[in-house]
Amino acid sequence: MAEKVLTMEDDWGAKGAQATGAQVQKFLKDQIKSLHDKDTTLQNQLNSLNSDLGDANPQLRAATDGCFVAFTQKSDNYQRAVPWWEWAAKEAAGEVADGVLVLIDGQAPIIVAPTQNQLFWSKNAVAVNADTGGDFNKAYVDYTGKTRTAAIMAKGIELFGEEEETWTQFAPAWCNAYDRRHDKGDGTMIGLGPGKWWLPSIAELLIIWKHKYAINQCLSVISGASQLPESWLWSSTENSATHAWHLYLSTGYLGSWPTKVSDSNSVRPVAAFH
Repeated sequence: MAEKVLTMEDDWGAKGAQATGAQVQKFLKDQIKSLHDKDTTLQNQLNSLNSDLGDANPQLRAATDGCFVAFTQKSDNYQRAVPWWEWAAKEAAGEVADGVLVLIDGQAPIIVAPTQNQLFWSKNAVAVNADTGGDFNKAYVDYTGKTRTAAIMAKGIELFGEEEETWTQFAPAWCNAYDRRHDKGDGTMIGLGPGKWWLPSIAELLIIWKHKYAINQCLSVISGASQLPESWLWSSTENSATHAWHLYLSTGYLGSWPTKVSDSNSVRPVAAFH
């Protein structure tokens, strides 16, 4: 008599159709193997969304659309950008990333720094340009982080104290001094150095929030880079002499209440791509 083959449709407890322990064990093993095979197939499909396919994979291109690894090319000192799946070969050839390029509809592109810090905004409560006040509508369209940071640095003594060497303890000055320069091998320094970076405005932080998953994917392939924090980030958009705007990168929530001199937030510089 042929051995009964169990199926999912069988009533295993029906009279005359009870299965032996060996049959049940075989059935369960077959089901587990089937699930494992399906899981392996799915994983292989997911793995196909990787650097092996690169530009030929439309899903991958869509997932990271608008975000690229930016670098200053050694051969000609020009800024370049490549998709994240091409970066390993560039880095292996000796290129060093400036950061992550984010293309913005209707605005100049920005480069997001690979690393961050946790800092107070300023030492003293001084307003440089508190034109937005606590108005969300004004903050949402403030893309002027570069000019704001320049104006803040012009009031450095008032904001950060007379000892200039301590200014980088505070968010705007730390961003202004951020340095990605490196020796390209012949004693020549290339890359984005101090004065090229600034503390993002609120609208620029919103762009980072909008693209944070693609940015993090690019950051994941840059040596020494850190992922964007799921926490509050300082902006250069001021509310008043005592308060500046910040953004919660986990949810995109904006706040204008943090105190410049006593609240510590994450700080991530940005720079221009040109």
